[in-house]
Amino acid sequence: MFARATHDEMAGPTAVEVIQHPSLFLRWMQSASGKLLIKFKYTALRGFILLLLLLLVFWISVFLYGSFYYAYMPTVSHVRPVYLQFSTDCDSVNSQQARLCAFPSANVSFTRDPRRDPREKLLAMGQVYEISLDLEMPESPVNQNQGMFLIELTFYTVNGEISYKTARPTMLRYKSPLLQVLHTLVYSPLLVFGAAEQKQVLSVVLAEEFQEPAHKATVGVVVEIQTRNIEVYSAVLRVNAHFKGIRYLMFYWPVLSAVIGVGSVFSFLLVLVLLSWYRFFWAPEEEFVVTVNMEQTPISMEERRRNARKALNRERLDPLPFEDEEDAEMKDILGDTEDEDEADEKAPHVDDIDPGDVQDQDMEVRHRAAHKETT
Repeated sequence: MFARATHDEMAGPTAVEVIQHPSLFLRWMQSASGKLLIKFKYTALRGFILLLLLLLVFWISVFLYGSFYYAYMPTVSHVRPVYLQFSTDCDSVNSQQARLCAFPSANVSFTRDPRRDPREKLLAMGQVYEISLDLEMPESPVNQNQGMFLIELTFYTVNGEISYKTARPTMLRYKSPLLQVLHTLVYSPLLVFGAAEQKQVLSVVLAEEFQEPAHKATVGVVVEIQTRNIEVYSAVLRVNAHFKGIRYLMFYWPVLSAVIGVGSVFSFLLVLVLLSWYRFFWAPEEEFVVTVNMEQTPISMEERRRNARKALNRERLDPLPFEDEEDAEMKDILGDTEDEDEADEKAPHVDDIDPGDVQDQDMEVRHRAAHKETT
């Protein structure tokens, strides 16, 4: 951290000093310009670092919102082809009454790749879907005479259990014979060259608000057309998601939701970055001062022993149980020290001993030693 220049350091010399000492003014200019240049470089460096941090925070916010959008928003629409299957090996009696021996049906899978992993299903948990069947049918006499027929849709789980079943009726749009003749005459050039066909596309909504049960994951459906006198060019099953709440806002107002989402994440991360920036670059530095008391005199060993004896006497007056062996050893050490000190106090001082008494004691010791040798 660079120290900021004070007012006295930046203040220049007076006019009298400039006239008397021109070199002093030049030195002041050099010093002031150097300080200003260092301050400018440091400010520019901090601004550049802050700009890089803002850009980094912005792109992180965009990445987080994009990840949330990809994980939270399901696919809007799924289209699955329906390949109808039926049998024609019935007897001649039934074949005269109906062209097919069984109802046309098809099995449609709701997984991405059933051969690889049946758990990779297309339906999102908790999402409402609209499921419809598109039938492309020719305006043939068989279909016109068919009238109303029923389409049944059965949902099943990975264990083959039926989780939901629905059925809807439908039929071809009616056209009078005169309208059919006029339509054929008007569109005859296109019909001749194959640009137009005499057909109808029936879109039958089989489930308006289907929501997958939480305890029964749907992996596929069975489509069955309950009639044996029908002609179909092709069939397609459509699964369209109906969004509500946040998903509705994110899908139908993508720009607004992106601005709100990125702005929210950016604001949260920006607060953290600014707090960190203030902590490391703008916060005042704390000064740690260590004071040493040089006037305190060291405690001598005798004073330490005296203090220990006083503490031991207090414990004797109010004894406390020793919790472990270390406390007992400390007590023994303090007791031995006290006995030695008492012995030293009782012993006569060197200055109080009479030299004559010392000589008499010495002679007595010598006589005792000689007596022992003779005996």
